[in-house]
Amino acid sequence: MVELKKRKRAQEDKKVAEQPELFGSRSRLHDVVLEHGSLGAVQEADKLMLEDSPPPLAKVLSSERGRHIADTALSALTREAEGAVVPGYSYSAWSLAGLPHKDLPPGDPWVIDTGFARLLVKPGFMENDAGQTRTLRVPSGMLARLLLIDMQTEVTRTGSPVIEMGSSAASLLARLGVKRGGQVSARLIDQLERLATCGVSFRFGNDKSSRTFNGLLVRDYKHVENPDPRAASRMIEEVTLSDAFFREMRAHPVLVDKAALHELTGSAMAIDIYLWLAFRLPALQEEIHVPWERLRRQFGARVGQMKNFKPQFEAPLYTALSVYPRNGVEVRADGLLLRPSPPPTKAT
Repeated sequence: MVELKKRKRAQEDKKVAEQPELFGSRSRLHDVVLEHGSLGAVQEADKLMLEDSPPPLAKVLSSERGRHIADTALSALTREAEGAVVPGYSYSAWSLAGLPHKDLPPGDPWVIDTGFARLLVKPGFMENDAGQTRTLRVPSGMLARLLLIDMQTEVTRTGSPVIEMGSSAASLLARLGVKRGGQVSARLIDQLERLATCGVSFRFGNDKSSRTFNGLLVRDYKHVENPDPRAASRMIEEVTLSDAFFREMRAHPVLVDKAALHELTGSAMAIDIYLWLAFRLPALQEEIHVPWERLRRQFGARVGQMKNFKPQFEAPLYTALSVYPRNGVEVRADGLLLRPSPPPTKAT
């Protein structure tokens, strides 16, 4: 059995070696885009799909999301060359364990355990002017993530636990880099309410040595005094972080590029992967291997089998990589190889 595996691995290595250099195992998305342009990169990938074993990068670029990923990579290179990156910050814990990607039923908690980090989120409730209460859901999806990054950025910028969210959903959406349309304003107000009322327990470490943050994210909040009569809920215009969460955010920031995050608004998983890489790569002293099973525990907690996780993970992975030009990530058959890399941007 061992000998059979060795022969199979040798065959795979031979196929990789025969692939064009820019699409080999150590190929970088941004090198391909620089060489061929975004459209040309997709066309070259389409040609490789005729081979028996096309490389992972070719599979992604020839997929439905391929042109978007190539365009985003080219945009990231242009921003970097022009110095148009926008420094922002995220709390490091969200790089280790994230919120759910999709809504859970009202009242249901969220639990994710990656082995090193365990996150428990308990939903809160909201009371209206008539004294009626409604049970909320836990924060989820893209908007909750962008709101948390915005909060961390404001905390870093001002040094204060009081964060002005704005008097309208439209102004806050613009600050987050999210386009208006449909029900997005209502969803933003809803996610802000969830964040303002939920309880969070974060545990880091292992059985021998661990540390836990346990409490509310927000100590108090204030609604706008003159709400839009067309809105179903009043906008929260100001939040004051809890003392414990404020100290955590101040003590453990992760540098990110907010302009890059604007490119990831279509995928909550891509945001999670980007935050993980922004935290992990600059901290490395040497290259490390991360197996697929460990990635599934962190990014696909609700995905039952590995064969279902990898196809769901690859497009968000390359989307996240597309906005991080100087990443040291190699996608391999047995997982990811991470190499020490600079942060996504420079602090101002």
